[in-house]
Amino acid sequence: MTDSPLRRVRQLVLEALYESDTSTHGAEGSFVRLIHDAATEDATMRAPALSGFGVGAIRGVTRLRDQLDDYIQDAATLYPVETMAVVDRNILRLAIWELVTDDSAPVGAVVNEAVELAHRYSGESSPPFINGVLRTISQRIRGAAAPATSSVTPENPSGELNRGDRI
Repeated sequence: MTDSPLRRVRQLVLEALYESDTSTHGAEGSFVRLIHDAATEDATMRAPALSGFGVGAIRGVTRLRDQLDDYIQDAATLYPVETMAVVDRNILRLAIWELVTDDSAPVGAVVNEAVELAHRYSGESSPPFINGVLRTISQRIRGAAAPATSSVTPENPSGELNRGDRI
């Protein structure tokens, strides 16, 4: 079974985030290199929308890292974010970024994609862990009463999310 182009882009985003966390390489530069390599092997990876999604995801995860980590820590209180496996931490960051900033994909689809990444890149205990954390976070996001404040406003010039913001 071949992966869809969007799933492949998520894999490349994860690889770039991992590389950034474990080296001095920037995540965006790593992603650009990875998508270029993928496009030389598979012409469907040349679609501007795919690279645009990937760069947007890298920038979003990087910009909102602290807020994404707060979501993770609130849902996985027994596992400090900084001690989590690098792969798991970045799978969660990417999925939470999607849940919080993009309501075009259903919650179940975002969770499923994250679990698939965990199956492919992490240990056998990671998929259920990722699933549980994301289910908890998605319920909290949906249960929050206030609309998201992820857009830039005079009161929020950085566009940062506040804990408890919703989609």
